[in-house]
Amino acid sequence: MERLQYRKDIDGLRAIAVILVIIYHAFPSILTGGFIGVDIFFVISGYLITSIIHREIVNNKFSIIEFYRRRIDRIYPSLLVVLIASYIFGWFTLLPDEYAQHGKLMAASSVFMTNIALFRGAGYFDISSTLKPLLHLWSLGIEEQFYLVFPLALALICKYSNKIIPWVISGIAISFAMNLFIHSQDEAFYLPQYRLWELLAGSLISLTSTKIQFNKKLNSNLLSLLGLLFILLPALIFTPEKTFPGWLILFPIIGAMLVIIVGDTTFINAKILSSKPFVFIGLISYPLYLWHWPLLSFTFIIKGANQSPLALIFILFLSFLFAALTYSFIEKPLKKYKSRSFKTIPLFLMVLIMGCIGLFTYMKSGLTSRTSIEASYSANLQLVGPLWQYTQNKECMDQYKTKLSTTLPWWFCFLKRKGDPDIILLGNSYANHLYPAFAYNEHLKDLNVLSLGIYDPVAGMKEINDNNYHDDKFKNGKELAIYINKLINQSSNLKYIIIGGLDKDPNQEYVDLLIERISQVKRNNVKVVIFLPHLIMEGNVKLCIDRPLNKASNECITSLQQIDELRDKFEIIRSSVSKKFPDILFFDPNGIFCDNLKKICSPLKNGLPLYRDEYHHFSPYASFLVGEQFSGWAKYNLPDILK
Repeated sequence: MERLQYRKDIDGLRAIAVILVIIYHAFPSILTGGFIGVDIFFVISGYLITSIIHREIVNNKFSIIEFYRRRIDRIYPSLLVVLIASYIFGWFTLLPDEYAQHGKLMAASSVFMTNIALFRGAGYFDISSTLKPLLHLWSLGIEEQFYLVFPLALALICKYSNKIIPWVISGIAISFAMNLFIHSQDEAFYLPQYRLWELLAGSLISLTSTKIQFNKKLNSNLLSLLGLLFILLPALIFTPEKTFPGWLILFPIIGAMLVIIVGDTTFINAKILSSKPFVFIGLISYPLYLWHWPLLSFTFIIKGANQSPLALIFILFLSFLFAALTYSFIEKPLKKYKSRSFKTIPLFLMVLIMGCIGLFTYMKSGLTSRTSIEASYSANLQLVGPLWQYTQNKECMDQYKTKLSTTLPWWFCFLKRKGDPDIILLGNSYANHLYPAFAYNEHLKDLNVLSLGIYDPVAGMKEINDNNYHDDKFKNGKELAIYINKLINQSSNLKYIIIGGLDKDPNQEYVDLLIERISQVKRNNVKVVIFLPHLIMEGNVKLCIDRPLNKASNECITSLQQIDELRDKFEIIRSSVSKKFPDILFFDPNGIFCDNLKKICSPLKNGLPLYRDEYHHFSPYASFLVGEQFSGWAKYNLPDILK
């Protein structure tokens, strides 16, 4: 293989890209647009890979097997080290729900599908991005999916046509246009078809650079400066919300293209980007990218997201140290070995084995029997997070077949047993988390409980602004309301409707829509009980319990005032609904949080967490306690339900 001429300045550009990314991850409020560093990586990657492949194709030396062998040799060593290190560290530090999600992403990472797993996993119970140590591997997924298709496509185009550039430009245009018309930020961020144009932008430079000449040194220097400004200014002023999806990302992409295409003789390229510090950071940029996020994420998981600047700087220092060690003692030595049997095949198999281990960990719910978490085992059982088991079951999915279960972003369908329900939980996930309270309550055990649907009950009662119609919440909410109305009318055994998940700070319009919704579902022989919104105490409940490497926080309490404020805001619903429907009952589940004698409220009860995740859904224990309190309340207010 004829080697591509090495350019120090491209390693310098890599250095800028990785520095932007790691500063953004550590200090997002300082460098709000630092995420564009990944986009710069895509341009560089497209440029280098196209340069290598195209040269080999022209010289009749291209081999797809050899190409993939080189990719494995380049990508797998550092990746394997980080996967092993993060899994071992997670064994001793992560709680079951965290470890299960880590295993899931590790499995996806082993086959470069992290971006797809992250996209498909977005939903009600998905944990925050800061709590996923392998989140950053989504970009590797994009690149490797590109490499899976692009080399073959380029080889075929070169074989049957000498017009490569029009094909590349067409690919750029189509992919970029898709960015402009897609409204989902998750799709634009994670899916390869929306990132393709960035990689092809690098390809375009490679294919046209020999045809573009900058005769005047002044022009080259100005373009190099302009390119650098197009990178640095967006890094300072862009925000993810305003950039994805959209056309603004053009600026850093064009900036990276300009820096590359002017060559390595301009002042910026030759004196700054080619300087030893920039080149060194560029050389370790891949392991640095791999290491920095797990170190930050594990810190956020164990110690909380609010870390001091000094602590964050220390973590970045460790990232540089680990990256330098990985480059010096893993990557460089392995470059000497060319044998497939001693390097490529073992690397491939070992990463695949790590993926299988990750999948096993996910399927076993985070390996709850680990001795490292025995001390907080009982509390761990409540922190089920994405592993919440009452989302869907076969009994419900078979009995209530509807296209809504596939068209909606999430679908709750859980039925205690086959047959018409006695109780329907109406609302969003904050209604669904009440399922154990009714289904497993000793006093209500004979009643058949159904949790169905999604959304606040008010969703679909009023059309949203046409400019935001892509949200689809009105359209889906309306279809859902019609479906549930029909279901209620057809359920001959239905006796009780429990409404939960209402807005905790409602206005009059919301109240009017709720009254309209109640009038749709209320029947003479069906009693309606409205649950007040539950207390949401900000912060991560996991910091309130002892866990490996971290003692419980002493700041996990609040005053009764927060409960009083919540009840005061809800009074507009209580008074208005009671006036319209005097027979409707209201139940306040917040007694589980508070000690009236001590005048404090806590997310813990008897040492067990009352929230199961960062979105403050009830834990199984909290739902059980709510059920017990509901039974006591029902004895005087709804005695029929206890029969």
